[in-house]
Amino acid sequence: MTIADPVASYRPLPAFAAIALVLVSGARASAVTPPPVSARAGTARVDRSKPSGPTPMVQRGLILPTGLLDPYMSTFVERPIDRGFHRFGASIGTLWGIVPEVHVDLQIGPYYIGQEPLPGTNRLTFTGRFVKTRPVDLGASFMTVFDPNPTHPFVSYVQPGLPAILRPNKHLRIDTGVYVPWYPTTDSHVGVRVPLNVYVQLAERFHIGGASVLIVGDLRDPRATTSVPLGLTGGYSAGPELDFLALTPYVTWTRFYSSATGALDTRAFVAGLIADFILDLR
Repeated sequence: MTIADPVASYRPLPAFAAIALVLVSGARASAVTPPPVSARAGTARVDRSKPSGPTPMVQRGLILPTGLLDPYMSTFVERPIDRGFHRFGASIGTLWGIVPEVHVDLQIGPYYIGQEPLPGTNRLTFTGRFVKTRPVDLGASFMTVFDPNPTHPFVSYVQPGLPAILRPNKHLRIDTGVYVPWYPTTDSHVGVRVPLNVYVQLAERFHIGGASVLIVGDLRDPRATTSVPLGLTGGYSAGPELDFLALTPYVTWTRFYSSATGALDTRAFVAGLIADFILDLR
């Protein structure tokens, strides 16, 4: 989750969940680093006889290793930009390493306590990796945001993308990429998203980070539809490396900057906690 996608509804979800919850979803060199997992979860070695701690965040990979399942849940409180009150909700999902160098991520929600769910917020994402080195991971992804409610359009938007992970050194990791959402509505249009998430490894089990993303909602009018959310995150992983639990608190100011107003705004935010763990299905 990538900060996961706290930006979306949060989402990022897990919006960025996403951004946040996302600001959303590292590379693995098989002979150099242990098999990685996602940006949300710790990873696991195949050898269960070594009960050492989880792989540090900055060493995790873009793709969940084959045969591993990573269920996660995000609970959060949110203050929307157009509402004068707070609302509480949750999302659930799972990552699954289906084949070598490809995983799938299914997220359901968010659902809000005492309110109708928002239309078109469930997500199905396939991600593959075509460059795998110690300093750089490059991949390709395709996300479909959908709504099974028959009164709403089934597909809210689709989003192809090119995710990347950079590791300048053993303590620093940078997640970025380029994503192009297409909204196939009666007013069909295309946008662009460029995330920038930075993680610093404080210790084997602890990391902190910051997340943001440049969002252009409609390329036909970028001046009026550009926004930049801003988020902070951290993480703790309890070992051993298999069947571990990871906890990731986050906060994202979803309308930190908007070109429509030209001002900074911290009134709208989402803050929560993502919990996930690894299951070995092999």
